Amino acid sequence: MTRLERRAVRLALPLDAQRPPVNALRLQVAGEAYAAPLAQLLEILPANLTALPLTAPHVAGLQVVRGELLGVLRADVLLTGRACEPQGPGRVLLTSVGAATCGLLVDDATDLVWVDDQLRPPLFHTPGVSGLTPGGLAVLDLTRLLHALPSPWRSTP
Repeated sequence: MTRLERRAVRLALPLDAQRPPVNALRLQVAGEAYAAPLAQLLEILPANLTALPLTAPHVAGLQVVRGELLGVLRADVLLTGRACEPQGPGRVLLTSVGAATCGLLVDDATDLVWVDDQLRPPLFHTPGVSGLTPGGLAVLDLTRLLHALPSPWRSTP
């Protein structure tokens, strides 16, 4: 079957059987590309943080969101275990953790992508990485990532 024939078959399917065009956000953290499922995101904001002195390395600071203070954590520290120099303008991904909302600081959010449901297992045990796409893009599970905080800062479920 040629590429055009496969496309014709796919377009002939009812709309509810066709896959959505995108389901994840491609982002950059410490020079690496990741994908975050759109279903786990509430909002994406430019980073405008107020640093908190004498906090753990994974705490980026506070950001005001619609008049409320929101705690923001560093994705680079949660994923790699070390703080890296920012390599982009900085974006804050808002996600819910239980009943609370939390921010996650990433270097940049670049574009929307499709991530297939069948992922390969990650090469290393990194908390919050649910698998790899066939192209090698690491797919994050933001809920697991935020529950993998260092022990003195672990959130209560």
